[in-house]
Amino acid sequence: MFFKSNRKGFLLLAMLLCFCILCFGCGKPRFAKPAGQPLYTLTDATGTAVAFMHKPQRIVSLSISTDEILLDLVAAKRIVALTTYVDDVGISNAVVKAKAVQGRVQPGSNPEGILALKADVILLPDFTNADTIQSLRELQQPVYVYKTPYDVADVRACIKELGQVVGEEQAAQHILAKMDARLNELQQKLGNIPSAKQKRVIFMSDKGAYYSPKHSFNDICRFAQVQNALAELHFDKPVTVAQETIVRLNPDAFILSGWVDSTDQEPDALAHNLRHDAAYASVRAVQDQAIYPLSAKHLLCLSQYIVEASFDLARAVYGQDL
Repeated sequence: MFFKSNRKGFLLLAMLLCFCILCFGCGKPRFAKPAGQPLYTLTDATGTAVAFMHKPQRIVSLSISTDEILLDLVAAKRIVALTTYVDDVGISNAVVKAKAVQGRVQPGSNPEGILALKADVILLPDFTNADTIQSLRELQQPVYVYKTPYDVADVRACIKELGQVVGEEQAAQHILAKMDARLNELQQKLGNIPSAKQKRVIFMSDKGAYYSPKHSFNDICRFAQVQNALAELHFDKPVTVAQETIVRLNPDAFILSGWVDSTDQEPDALAHNLRHDAAYASVRAVQDQAIYPLSAKHLLCLSQYIVEASFDLARAVYGQDL
């Protein structure tokens, strides 16, 4: 009786051992990727299916937004090159982090120059010249084109998408959680400002006031509990607003970018012109000297740092220590 019982036990043990070998092999994963098959495939903004045989280990960024996102997504050693903009303290939030990456690329560079970087993936925004994208693809380069963000929701989607591209979804979720925490912090500090008491502002440049229903400044205002006065005009497409319209809107403050490219006027000069332009003399923003140049690395950015622009704006117009 004892022998029969042990025999049954040995048989069960042997069957279990065979099952484990069949399911898991000799230490190999049961669901191992078949040889020659992509680890994952993603469709980019151009509708092109981009196959990844492994997590990209040699990544090239061709926009300041992806520079900033990548430096929080992956180890610096996985980035071959960032854009030259990443070193500009006026526009970059990642000057210090970027020092860990040696390579730099000028946006719009010759495709042949990018070829020498031997990238696993080249990340480009969808506003990149179509000929450049086509040339890189004809050179058999691993191009992935992402959709340009226009607001905070788009930025979040972009971070999530890039996390999938580089195989770091968990890191992307961590970035998004930090964004949420900062926005919640701002909400807690501001409380709920009634619409009637919210400051009305206009974002000015030396070319006038530009408005688009799809523009990051609208969200920056919303989270800062500030009203973009130009939204009151209900334009359904981008437009540069006439001076007389700006005077009629009579905003509480003018917002300026604290950074300029080669075609823009310095913010101090622009502020001086606004203060001394007779056409704006009756505007509340001028009368109250409420002309605020804000940090462009936040105000103009389309990465996770966009949330800091709402802090900057709220500080400026409400004078709070946020």
